[in-house]
Amino acid sequence: MAVLALGGCVVPAPDSGAFEANAEAALSSAISEARTGSLVLRTRAQGKVTNAYADTVVTAGESAIGPIEDSFGNVDPPVAGQDDLRNDVMDLLGDTADAFATARLAVRRDDVGQMQASARELAELADRMDDAKEGLE
Repeated sequence: MAVLALGGCVVPAPDSGAFEANAEAALSSAISEARTGSLVLRTRAQGKVTNAYADTVVTAGESAIGPIEDSFGNVDPPVAGQDDLRNDVMDLLGDTADAFATARLAVRRDDVGQMQASARELAELADRMDDAKEGLE
């Protein structure tokens, strides 16, 4: 019963270092998904992979971002000074989820122009997340 009650709870990180490590891990996972999505979108726009393959990869990337957001979002910063870090990481993860949703539609519509734009957007988001991650190291 206690497990069920605690399962959906948001808990504070034990300390600032743990919270930053959690942010770094979330960003690392999202960077990998965004870079993979960008690569597949570029190669699909060039006709080097099938639409079915691109759809599978982009859909998997989109599906992976939600749990990353949930995992990071369920840990509260232990000090008020880390609220900005939490907000920044959550914004980047949310923007990445939105970019994947747009990319998924582009692939399913075989919209080459939008695939190219989504590839650039995911690459830019990966770069921004990488910069944020480096700021934590």
